[in-house]
Amino acid sequence: MAKDLSCNVVIHKEEIEEGKSVYVAECEELSVSDFGDTPEEAIHHLREALKLLISVDPDKAEVLKKEENVMITRLYL
Repeated sequence: MAKDLSCNVVIHKEEIEEGKSVYVAECEELSVSDFGDTPEEAIHHLREALKLLISVDPDKAEVLKKEENVMITRLYL
């Protein structure tokens, strides 16, 4: 994948069964997600999924050429 492609990634922990959880990494721009036992593994799997998607549908890469500055925070009420 070209270095000029990027996406915003949200990572969250999700319980899949009692006592077992995984980290889910999601590319916001393409609504693609993957998971792993650690945040790093989830990102690795997401990167591989995105590479595969772009190899099958190169037009999807156009969406990832636009770099957006995003600020994420948590709001407590």
